[in-house]
Amino acid sequence: MNPGELKEKISVATLVPDGNNFIWQSQKVTWAKAEILNTKNIFSSIGMGARTVKFVVRKQSLSLHNAFIWKGNHCFLTAINEESRLYYEVLAAIVTIKECHIKREPDPPIYNNLNRPVYSEPTLITFPGILTEKFLGNIQEQPMTTIETRLVLVTPKLIKLEEGELVAIDEKDYEVLLAHTLDEFKNEYEIISRRNV
Repeated sequence: MNPGELKEKISVATLVPDGNNFIWQSQKVTWAKAEILNTKNIFSSIGMGARTVKFVVRKQSLSLHNAFIWKGNHCFLTAINEESRLYYEVLAAIVTIKECHIKREPDPPIYNNLNRPVYSEPTLITFPGILTEKFLGNIQEQPMTTIETRLVLVTPKLIKLEEGELVAIDEKDYEVLLAHTLDEFKNEYEIISRRNV
């Protein structure tokens, strides 16, 4: 590897909690060789893939909990391999980050001096997520009065959602149907939005 080939400037980002908000924050800038590949990157085990970009970077503190910001694109890291003694080869999916909101119900009420319950306001939590289409096993063929949109929401590992919770994305509410949380670096949630026709 010729060090002169590291011509692309990229930001290494980490998910940072800020109160009830989670944001991708740039931790450092590094130089890389970048190449968009013709293969799809299957970054979700239950959803569709995205464009793949391959980076070569100098060895540094890096894990799949990080993300790269390159030419304004958010790059979801999917593999870090040793290219040589001095370099890593990093595969990533070029994805679009969506701002997601969830309202968590307050804790059980506390009781005032008159023994009346005092409820606190729901907590609004904001976090980044990636939407992808879900692989469908079968399709409903008979006429329906309700249109269901089923997607997969991929989040960093820090984001934990419960089945049955409502997530607002692009001013539309989705219900969390299933949570897939066994992956070490990400969580995947099957979500659904229903509307009458």
